Amino acid sequence: MGAFIKLILSIIINPVVLAGIGVSWYIIFHYGLDNYRQLLSVPYIYVFLWGFCLIYALVLKHVYVPNSNKVDWWATFKSSFGHLLVMLLTIVVACSVYYVSQDNWGEKLDRYARNQKVQDTLPINQQRTINQQRY
Repeated sequence: MGAFIKLILSIIINPVVLAGIGVSWYIIFHYGLDNYRQLLSVPYIYVFLWGFCLIYALVLKHVYVPNSNKVDWWATFKSSFGHLLVMLLTIVVACSVYYVSQDNWGEKLDRYARNQKVQDTLPINQQRTINQQRY
């Protein structure tokens, strides 16, 4: 149990994950979820996020040559793309969690149940007509 808590805390306290959560909250509160897809289609955002990940990798997350104290700069550069993927995944998951938590699922299910109840009381001929209009 202690190892699981340590794993969760190491994921949450990761600076790239925290930056991804910060970016997702900025997107949610300044642009809204309606503009989320449009905003993520702008390539400059990916360059900015990759720049942050590159600086993080170069300053804090060096990759060393095995059995040496020398920094492998090429491997450190390539690791910045892994950090970028983590950040993008964090942004997508955080925005999705916010979207799902803000939606009124109870009302939608209630409306669906009322619609099904009305259809069940109709004669067979009218049910087919309604179903054909839907599709």
